[in-house]
Amino acid sequence: MKKIFRYSFSLSLLLLPLLLTAQEADTVQAPKSVSMGFDITGPVLYALDNSGYNYEGHLSYRLNYKYYLVCEPGFSDYNYEQYNYEYKSHGWFVRIGTDIGMLAPVASKIDHFAGIGLRYGLSVFEHETPAININNYWGEVNTSIPANTAHAHFLEIQGSIKTKVFRNVLIGWAVKLRTLVYSSARKEKKALYIPGMGLNDSSVTPAFSYYIIYRIPLGNSSGE
Repeated sequence: MKKIFRYSFSLSLLLLPLLLTAQEADTVQAPKSVSMGFDITGPVLYALDNSGYNYEGHLSYRLNYKYYLVCEPGFSDYNYEQYNYEYKSHGWFVRIGTDIGMLAPVASKIDHFAGIGLRYGLSVFEHETPAININNYWGEVNTSIPANTAHAHFLEIQGSIKTKVFRNVLIGWAVKLRTLVYSSARKEKKALYIPGMGLNDSSVTPAFSYYIIYRIPLGNSSGE
C-alpha cells in the first residue's frame, strides 16, 4: 500500500504542471461530439504472433475543446508456452477516464488532439496453468493449476496524439503506462497476464495503441 501511495503521489507531482496548463482559458468554439473507434495493434500483433489476441474499442464524448470522457472496452485471450510450462488467460476489461488536450485554443487545431489521458481499469478474467513439468534429482513431476476466475483493478496514464485525415475520420497513437492496484488472484495462482493491462511481471507495464476513429459532431458549443 505504501508503494502505491508513493507512486500515486509522484504521479500527481508529474501531472500537476500539465493539469494547470489544461485549465487555461479557451475561447474557441468547439462542437460537442461522440467518437467511436478501435485499436488496431491487437489484430496486427496477432497476425505476427498468434500467441494471443486483444480486441479493444474506443468511445469518447467531447465536452469542450480540452476535455473528453472516455470508455475503452475490450476482450483479450493470451497463451504462453515453453518447454516445461503453459499458461492461459482470457477475459473482458473496461477502462474509463478522461483525456485532457494540451494544444493551444486555435481554431485550425480543433480537429486534432495532443494531450494526456487518465484511466481506471477493471478486468474480469479466467486463467489457468494446464501443464507444469518439473525435472529434478528425484525424477519428473507433471502437474497443473486448474482454471480460476479473478478480477483486477489498475490505473493508467498515457500521452496521445490524434489527427484528422478525412472528414470526421481520425487516426492516432498513444503511449501508456499501467500499474496494478489490486488482483483477487492468490499468490499461488498469480495472474501472469491481466486482460486490459498486460503482463503482470513488473510494477509498471508499458503499452502502445494505434487508433482509427470516427467522430460524430453533435453541434456547436462554446469552449470553457
